[in-house]
Amino acid sequence: MKVWDLHCDTLSELRHAEKEGRPANFEHNDLHIDLTRLEAGDYMLQCLAAFVNLGSGEDPLVTALEEIDIFKRIMAAYPDRIAPVYTAADIARNAAAGKISALLTVEEGGCCKGSLGVLRRLYELGVRMMTLTWNYDNQLAASNVKAEGPQLWPCPPDAHHGLTDTGLAFLAEMERLRMIVDVSHLSDRGFWDVVEHSTRPFAASHSNCRAMAPHCRNLTDEMIRAMAERGCIAGLNYCTAFLDDQPDPALCRSTAALIAKHAAHFKRVGGVQMIALGSDFDGIGGPLELDSCDKMPLLADALRKEGFTEDEVEGIFWRNARRFFEENL
Repeated sequence: MKVWDLHCDTLSELRHAEKEGRPANFEHNDLHIDLTRLEAGDYMLQCLAAFVNLGSGEDPLVTALEEIDIFKRIMAAYPDRIAPVYTAADIARNAAAGKISALLTVEEGGCCKGSLGVLRRLYELGVRMMTLTWNYDNQLAASNVKAEGPQLWPCPPDAHHGLTDTGLAFLAEMERLRMIVDVSHLSDRGFWDVVEHSTRPFAASHSNCRAMAPHCRNLTDEMIRAMAERGCIAGLNYCTAFLDDQPDPALCRSTAALIAKHAAHFKRVGGVQMIALGSDFDGIGGPLELDSCDKMPLLADALRKEGFTEDEVEGIFWRNARRFFEENL
């Protein structure tokens, strides 16, 4: 079955490996994702995020540009096997040619340093989706998880700080460019600011259901309903802490069965048409049953056991995401 994944951090891991003098080969490596296993897993499209950690001490724009450079080098190295997506037409073109599609995204809008000019240049470089925040507040908005806060677990959602005036300007410009606004990591207040001010569907590329696992990175039922009403999409995250409901993060598990239960909750609240995959591969650790991109048949089986029809499983695996991007790029 074809697979479409809305989020991974593989570019960041490849950059770290280069910086440490142990460059990894995208064709075959020991990460969650490589080209050989994407092919074995029958992937239609993998979103590859240029991930930026504002707390690293590195220049966030340089970090993003270096990861985009890695993306460009991968596309140049394997042109017969994987190709970029910049427009909706590229999706069908790559599929017809038997190639995996790769869609470039950014995780951490703070890399733009509040500059709309930088945002427009990132679009020119091929970025087609961007989270407004990661785990730090920035010039655009407040985040929910506060890496600079007293604790990461449990972490109460930020219901008071949302988008700044600059963030609202970014929202409008991203919609004009047809760059998908990604609300994963955004504060609760920021989410509702996007709902109030957006004119186009948006995404939560790697977020689960807060009713099932009460981490503030997950979506409330009210959020899920608001997204469904607006034609938005949400990617199921394989991270332990966003799947399981345990008093200690060390006890949390990531299994195909738990992912399927979150999918079932999304379906009950918002409908199956809004569900996609957002693995967070190479950005998550811990005991993962799905610890490689070629193990997706385990999730397909779990979804069937949870009561999803074959048509619904295909929708979650690729059809919903393909429809969303073809309509919104």
